[in-house]
Amino acid sequence: MHSKSRPFSIFLKLSVFIGMLWASLCSFPALAQNSLDAGFERDVNRYRWTSEAKVGLDLGRWTLQTKNLFRSDAFLLFGDQLSFRDENRFSFRGQRPTGNGQRQIVSYGRADWYSLSRVFRQDTWFGMRWEGAQPFWIEPVIGLAIDSRPGFGVNRANAPMRTDLGPGFGLDFGLPMTEFNGYFLTADGEARFERTSPRVGRLLRSHVFSRRTFENTTVQTRFKGTSVRRDAYQSASFLNRDDAVNRQSETVESTRSDTLDLELMVDSRISSTLSFSGGMDVSTNSRSVRTLRAPSEALFFDSNFNRRIVEGNLAAMYVKGNTRARFAMRVGAEVERRRLDNADDLPSAQAAQKLNLLRQADNERGYLSLQHTLNTSLNRWWQIQFDGSANILKHDTPEINQDDRDELLYNVMFGSRFHVGENLDLTVQVLGSWFHTVYLKAVRSAENNIQRSLRYRPSVEWTPSRKTRFRYTNEVRATYTVDDFLLPGRRPTDQAAREMRHEIQTEHSRSSGMVFKVDASYSDLRLGRFLDKVFAEIPVDTLRTYSGWVRVQTGNKVQAEIGIRFYIRSDFDRSANVRYTIPETQSQSSISRMGRTRIDQIGPTTSISWTMRRNAFIRLEGWAVRQRVSRVLYGEFPDGLGSVIKKAASRGQTSIIPNVSVSMKWTW
Repeated sequence: MHSKSRPFSIFLKLSVFIGMLWASLCSFPALAQNSLDAGFERDVNRYRWTSEAKVGLDLGRWTLQTKNLFRSDAFLLFGDQLSFRDENRFSFRGQRPTGNGQRQIVSYGRADWYSLSRVFRQDTWFGMRWEGAQPFWIEPVIGLAIDSRPGFGVNRANAPMRTDLGPGFGLDFGLPMTEFNGYFLTADGEARFERTSPRVGRLLRSHVFSRRTFENTTVQTRFKGTSVRRDAYQSASFLNRDDAVNRQSETVESTRSDTLDLELMVDSRISSTLSFSGGMDVSTNSRSVRTLRAPSEALFFDSNFNRRIVEGNLAAMYVKGNTRARFAMRVGAEVERRRLDNADDLPSAQAAQKLNLLRQADNERGYLSLQHTLNTSLNRWWQIQFDGSANILKHDTPEINQDDRDELLYNVMFGSRFHVGENLDLTVQVLGSWFHTVYLKAVRSAENNIQRSLRYRPSVEWTPSRKTRFRYTNEVRATYTVDDFLLPGRRPTDQAAREMRHEIQTEHSRSSGMVFKVDASYSDLRLGRFLDKVFAEIPVDTLRTYSGWVRVQTGNKVQAEIGIRFYIRSDFDRSANVRYTIPETQSQSSISRMGRTRIDQIGPTTSISWTMRRNAFIRLEGWAVRQRVSRVLYGEFPDGLGSVIKKAASRGQTSIIPNVSVSMKWTW
């Protein structure tokens, strides 16, 4: 915890540090475009400082590129105390040609620091890059890694720091796009091994892509493979409460993940107007969790996770003149399995409990999707658009998981646009959806429901001149959710939601360079219990919102904007609470009743943007909100206190919320 002066002190020190670093780096000749981004934000309960510096230098025969990212968050807690969370990530890469120019000495690394978790990680690599006569290159490296983070001690209040140090080696390779017997090939990959005893890190990644064209048909294949191992400290007493076990306070948990992905894509043009495309994607992921260095008395769980995905797609495209039509189909299947690897070494009760938890997450998914889109112009002033889709999902789970279900979803959209002259456009859209969910387990079958939704969205866009634009959008939405059946003795839970929304956007430019902008919106959302048989509803809640923003913008090189913004929300509250003062005793009391809660917000907004020389840019944004939360209570009040309570509810609570944001960028 720190006082309020801490943010300014840190910001001042950071600014001095960045300035000194920039001055020292600029004394070297620049290699490429360098940049410095910095920012500051102040919102409701948080301060944030950010900076990003990219510098490239030419140091004799060496070329050096560096990048540093810094972010500091200060959260305002109770009692005007601040809690800080700082992160800094630094990386560099240097290279120097040697020999006949086909070899380069390379060095790169990174240093990451996270204050909240007290984690510091640094690795440095050094090696040689060979580039042959062909564009293929290979880069073996050796390095050193340091990792420091808190461990787990017997006394949790004083967790010891664990600093692990060890060697590493790696290999990178790459093949830029190259033609070989009619095939265009590209490949790249990397391998990293680190031994920061007692932990081990590993990264293997490869990517191969090929493309071949046969007359009007193009075939593309892509392969991706990744293997990762990460070791982390875990508390040995997390699932073990025995004091004998706690003598060894921590273990190492090793997570290994292997991913393979193979993709095939085919595009074929049948004629000048018709083309087909298709593809298949097969991917697998296997992940295992193992506990290393665990005490013999401790309970630990080694688990395996496997996911298999197969997906295929087909599409036909028709394009002629102003008509564009597309039909597509996508089908796929996904399987997830989990198992407990050391079940035989565990007590039967513990093994059974863990196995049940793992099996509950197993599932098999199959899906089919059909989609059709059509865009066409009937004449020069009338355009129509259609978009429809049908989706089927089959989600199967084991018997112990009650989430076994089938889903069916239809979506349709019909739109029409009319050009009434050169300055007026009318657009009408009608959207509908039908969603059916069926749970296959009897215990959840009462949740089966059908949701129907219909939206009508007309809009008008009027541009009487190049300097004036007006847009009005209206939307009417109705959504009804109906249960498939009603169990005896239960009340229906059918729901209805209806909304009317209006939006206005206006912009006008003056010859002096001044721009006026007005945005306004109104929404009326009504929720209720739906009576399907008589197509009626019982009102439950009405939510109304109003918002507006008026602003004036001026300037070219230096742009300034000033405005005012407001927001009003009125909502039903089943338990509105009001605090008031009893006149006779001057004591505080409170009352809770059903009623309405209203939130009023209003405040100024401003911004200044300045584009300076040498590609420098700075922007300042500020806005303040005066918020008042008031209430209207329904029902009876204590004798003689009705007017006092109503006055206190109407007065409400008032607060001022300042916000400011500063950002800058400088490139050289």
